[in-house]
Amino acid sequence: MDEDYDEDRPWEGDMGDIDSDGGEGLENPQEVLRECLEKFRTPDYIMEPGIFSQLKKYFQAGGNPEQVIELLSQNYKAVAQTANLVAEWLILGGVKVNDVQAMVENHLKEMILKTFDPKKADTIFSEEGETPAWLTEMIEHPTWRSLIYRLAEEYPDCLMLNFTIKLISDAGFQGEITSISTAAQQIEVFSRVLKTAISGFLQSTDDWQ
Repeated sequence: MDEDYDEDRPWEGDMGDIDSDGGEGLENPQEVLRECLEKFRTPDYIMEPGIFSQLKKYFQAGGNPEQVIELLSQNYKAVAQTANLVAEWLILGGVKVNDVQAMVENHLKEMILKTFDPKKADTIFSEEGETPAWLTEMIEHPTWRSLIYRLAEEYPDCLMLNFTIKLISDAGFQGEITSISTAAQQIEVFSRVLKTAISGFLQSTDDWQ
């Protein structure tokens, strides 16, 4: 990220306080084990993006391999796989692929809007240590960009959402965020949005009359 953004959003500096092993060097091993085991007990945690960093922390703290295998397997509910299976059944039953995709996306959007936690969202970067690949892929799709815009308006102080708005601007979609208030908090993003708005106005000569 650029210097202007770093000065306004110092969270990358906070990420640097976490060592390359994925945990704080002076952290109590027993506390690390407790936190890791708590996460491993959650449904389908094996499918989470941060699973590998958590496993690394767990083993470095002296965790028992058999225990983590048992917890991850016992709590595997296959929610995502079941959803994919149901989608395949719908397609085999004659429903159009685009309609099935729309149903899945709309349901996911509703669930995210209901359960979104900005504090948990901000931990994504501290756990992974870099921009997740899935986030970069996500902003390529209009459906998920619109979801980000809606969440950003509802949670203007969420660092993860503000950073994602910048990613969207970097990807060339600044024309979509002219009405997003959080875009004005970042000088680089605001400059692009303003430039896009002015260019659009100058090109729309009909609006001058």
